[in-house]
Amino acid sequence: MRIGLVTTLQTNIGDDLIRDGVCALLRAALKTRDLDFVSVNKHHPVRVYPAWHPLRLAHAARLISTRKAGRLARGLKAFSSHNLFEKCDMVVQCGTPVLWPGCSRSEWADLLWYAILGRLHQRIPVLNLAAGSCYPWERQPASIESPDDLAYATAMLSFSRLTTARDRLTVRLLAPLGRVQTPLLPCTAFLATDARAAPRSGDGPVLINYMAGGGHYDWDQRIDSAQWHKTVRSVVDHLAHRHHLVFLCHDTREYDLARDMAGAIPRVLPRNTAEYLALVAGAKACLCNRMHAAVALAASGTPSVAVCTDTRLLMVETLGLPCLYVKQAEAGLLEATIEDLIARRQQERERLTVLQDLTRQQYLEWIMGAIR
Repeated sequence: MRIGLVTTLQTNIGDDLIRDGVCALLRAALKTRDLDFVSVNKHHPVRVYPAWHPLRLAHAARLISTRKAGRLARGLKAFSSHNLFEKCDMVVQCGTPVLWPGCSRSEWADLLWYAILGRLHQRIPVLNLAAGSCYPWERQPASIESPDDLAYATAMLSFSRLTTARDRLTVRLLAPLGRVQTPLLPCTAFLATDARAAPRSGDGPVLINYMAGGGHYDWDQRIDSAQWHKTVRSVVDHLAHRHHLVFLCHDTREYDLARDMAGAIPRVLPRNTAEYLALVAGAKACLCNRMHAAVALAASGTPSVAVCTDTRLLMVETLGLPCLYVKQAEAGLLEATIEDLIARRQQERERLTVLQDLTRQQYLEWIMGAIR
């Protein structure tokens, strides 16, 4: 069976963890490991076409932009029929923000959703799993305000046999657009490994995942990056007297920032998901700026406190873990929260293990109901 995946490749290990969770669910739902997964990087969606395709050739020659290629493909749907998803038995968009200001202008909206999935959904299942939101924390919308974004969100819902949301804001924004409420389930990265198989001692290091400014974007919220650096440095200095610390990095920038923050503390930069999960196994707790660091650690039964600048933070809330907007994340509060998680780590491990079992069961019920 051939399954197309709309995903992100070779950018962030968090995306690999999301995809691993999706693939594990599909193998369980379809009761086979004999699946042929065809991944298309949504940030380079023109690669859904073979190398000889006119749209890909024109894009490679810089004669047209990705947006223009998307508009051409959308307008000439027969022209877009030669693509990697055409012979798939199912296509799944793997957990990602689907709603944000200007989401209708994403690279993949026209090229993948409108031009291809808008046609294929009539004969094969299209699933949109672990859809999320990404709005400034201080400006969370009551509804989708842009007409173009609203039309795009409505199209995604109508093209998908199943959409699941990883945060409550996504559920609320999609609620007026569909016939049934979108189920709220933790991100599929929570299923990238089995918490029952992780080391049970939880006596490893306390992990620190640090990003400048507390997240990917400032969103014009006047976030003080220097203050966040000072806050994390204070937390690190205090925790280092009582615990072994390790900086958990998702990219080379974070690896360099960790060295500048506290050069004497070890740093790790996992190269793949297997290495990532092995390195975090048995950790006591973590302070996370990457939301998928918190989700992946939860998959191993390790609790975290998450700090971010936008509504991606809400995907950690779905796991029942503490999460703070960066302006509210004071050093004393973070230190106390981490120590509380460490003191309760066995109870948290048990809670997360039960939640993981329930999450897997709920996903499988929804998926099997959609593909029957």
